[in-house]
Amino acid sequence: MNPSEQRLRGDLASADFEAGVNAGHWRLLDLTWPALTIAISAGTGELVLRIDLDGYPAVAPLGITWDAAANTPLPRGRWPQGPGAEQTYKEGWFPPSPNAVYLACDRAALQVHPDWANTYSDRAWNPTRSVTFYLREIHRDLAAATVPEPEDA
Repeated sequence: MNPSEQRLRGDLASADFEAGVNAGHWRLLDLTWPALTIAISAGTGELVLRIDLDGYPAVAPLGITWDAAANTPLPRGRWPQGPGAEQTYKEGWFPPSPNAVYLACDRAALQVHPDWANTYSDRAWNPTRSVTFYLREIHRDLAAATVPEPEDA
């Protein structure tokens, strides 16, 4: 097991991560290195993220909204909406990964806005952070969001 995966597995076993699970904020769906799939409670429902953790924790996570049933990126019509969501999910802002979250703790956002590491240091990724910090940031922004139901639900 490489050091990045070993660190992640330790973080997933931490009391901090488990506190989020026990509070109903998130739940682990799958870990197939380097992809971590997590369901995060978000306002009216649940949102699944597939998070690329290659290089963790030196490199920030790269999270995309995910359709766990189809095992593909979540279609735009099913992205969260409303308070918090409009800042976290912006259509087309990062063409290489259009479903990437728009937060200072995400790899894609830091590639586009490297100044965010200093401007938003309280929310930005740095190597001392853990995946729990990343999940907490997303959960916080989506707490009041509306999550559209799948069309076949």
